[in-house]
Amino acid sequence: MKWTRATTSAAVFVAVATLATSSIAVATPGSGTSAGPAVIGTIDGSQKTEQDDIEFKTKGDVAVLDFELTYAVGAYSGWHKHPGIVIATVKSGSVTRQLGCTTQTFVAGDTFTEVGPHFVSNPSTTTPAVLSITQIVPADQVGARRSDLPAPTC
Repeated sequence: MKWTRATTSAAVFVAVATLATSSIAVATPGSGTSAGPAVIGTIDGSQKTEQDDIEFKTKGDVAVLDFELTYAVGAYSGWHKHPGIVIATVKSGSVTRQLGCTTQTFVAGDTFTEVGPHFVSNPSTTTPAVLSITQIVPADQVGARRSDLPAPTC
């Protein structure tokens, strides 16, 4: 069979496209987590409050969600991000949070924030981890509590 320039170009295009799409990262959903019911409130309009070297500032309506999140033994969140800001306090057990290629472990009584892509897991083989979560999101994004993401390359 004689190859024409068009046939060769098409074959090269298909091969390159196949290789390119086969290396696309896919989302990493979690496993073994369960959330209790959320209490949801709203703060209307722009806010700027400051006291004791703490500043809280919004540019519009925000929703505030409070709930408990349990990580079963060996559970993990998968790579994800949230709209707004999450403040998590470990009530019991421990969790390891990964931001990019850096990990940090938090134990009962520790509090951390979640902004940007991250991965949280319960490293224990015997004890569940329970977190108290406060999530502050733009009011129009209250239904979009998280977005799954691909794992970063480290």
